[in-house]
Amino acid sequence: MNKKIVVIILTYNSEKIIKKTIKSAKKISNDVIILDSFSKDKTIKIAKKLKCKVFKRKFSNYSDQRNYIIRKCNNLYQWQLHLDSDEILSNQLIKNINNVLRDNENFSYIIKRKVYFLGKFLKFGGASNWHLRLFPSNSTLVEDKLYDQHYITKLRTRSLEGPIFDMNTSNLNNWIDNHNKWSTLDVTSKLKKNKKILKGKFFGNNIERLRLYKNIYLLFPTIIRPFILFFYKYFILLGFLDGKVGFYYCFLNSLWFRTLIDAKNYEKKNK
Repeated sequence: MNKKIVVIILTYNSEKIIKKTIKSAKKISNDVIILDSFSKDKTIKIAKKLKCKVFKRKFSNYSDQRNYIIRKCNNLYQWQLHLDSDEILSNQLIKNINNVLRDNENFSYIIKRKVYFLGKFLKFGGASNWHLRLFPSNSTLVEDKLYDQHYITKLRTRSLEGPIFDMNTSNLNNWIDNHNKWSTLDVTSKLKKNKKILKGKFFGNNIERLRLYKNIYLLFPTIIRPFILFFYKYFILLGFLDGKVGFYYCFLNSLWFRTLIDAKNYEKKNK
């Protein structure tokens, strides 16, 4: 008989935060699986000490890594909860996940992730997005993209109250390095034939609407769309209410990051 639920965490050199993440996950299930990309620090040692099952696999991309472990667990557990190595479950979310497991309804669940940036949890500016993370086994896979990947489920979705706290404690240099890398992945990402991707839908869930808005954003001329996005995040979505940090986040995440992507696209097309 299948076990009820497994919590799956992807790791790489995550020793600074992984202990808190695992302890949070253990409030949902004693079955916690670590899929590690050959960390060079103490991540694996910490995970084993906390009685997690550890698998090692070379990292090619996020989608491939997630789909590998999803398929591995599909016939072993009824439910799967997926976390990044720096994500902590709120008490409200833990309670609501346990309610889902008790009721055992056939839905996939989207959860809001609160972003930690420059020492502060952001409340505005669209920083806290929804992500599908909890689902019955054999219902869901990750779309095959190099960047901005989302889970695609066969089931109807519901939202769960209570956030995941994204406790990314990296400094600003690391944040910029990561976004520089992600901008390259966004440009070089090529969709395979006959592969499924998440469709944008106005009357879909929060994630599907966000994908639709991104598709609309890409219709605007490159020279003005980062400014439109900044205006939307900072003024319409009230990013200014997060103070200086809100300004830095909206500026870097829209004007700088999106302009960087467009510049790399231009460079690629004009080589």
